[in-house]
Amino acid sequence: MHELESLFLLKGVVAALRFYDDGSLAEAAGDLDQIHAELAAELCYANGRFLQHNSDMFMTLSGMGGWAPRSWMMAGDELSVCGLSDVACFVRNGEVSFNDVFRTLAEINVR
Repeated sequence: MHELESLFLLKGVVAALRFYDDGSLAEAAGDLDQIHAELAAELCYANGRFLQHNSDMFMTLSGMGGWAPRSWMMAGDELSVCGLSDVACFVRNGEVSFNDVFRTLAEINVR
């Protein structure tokens, strides 16, 4: 949980979650009730799998390696969700530094 809490040191982060490789919720912190955290874990897992599929297709079609999803973001008017590997967080767009969010997500994923 301390890894998720490191995201809360960033201004604008309202919730964070980690999910297992089947899309089920591993842990959550912040302003998400259990049902929404479970649904968010499934959505974030599915989005990551979709991006992995796309990178596989880019490699096949281009004949070049190196295509891989490094991170992703889904932007809304006021809130966005940012993800990398098995961790995602929800942020308030007007308050957050997306550079800081993605840097922290990368740091979490190398631990």
